Amino acid sequence: MAVDLPEVIDRYFRAAEDGDLETFVACFADTATVADEDRLHEGRAAIRAWRQRTMEAYSYAVEPVTVTPQAGDSYLVLARVSGTFPGSPVELRYRFTLRDDLIGALDIRP
Repeated sequence: MAVDLPEVIDRYFRAAEDGDLETFVACFADTATVADEDRLHEGRAAIRAWRQRTMEAYSYAVEPVTVTPQAGDSYLVLARVSGTFPGSPVELRYRFTLRDDLIGALDIRP
């Protein structure tokens, strides 16, 4: 990645790009949450199911453009997402909250 991301966030985007579901899920804390497309996914099992559905439905690439540290252990990543989904390409905001070097919460919005 061209943007200097915290290690676990970099691993998240690399696993997403490579289609590596196990590494992707391992980026999250056991009790992590992901908010995406007006749905909340709680815990690793739900996050795995969300990611699996996304991988089956769409083919896409994500390119982080900027990263901005936020209050606490949070980071806002602006990323360009292009692929086989309506409205492609789009820029999305990924708000990561880290906990113990893992992703504790992720909120994805336009």
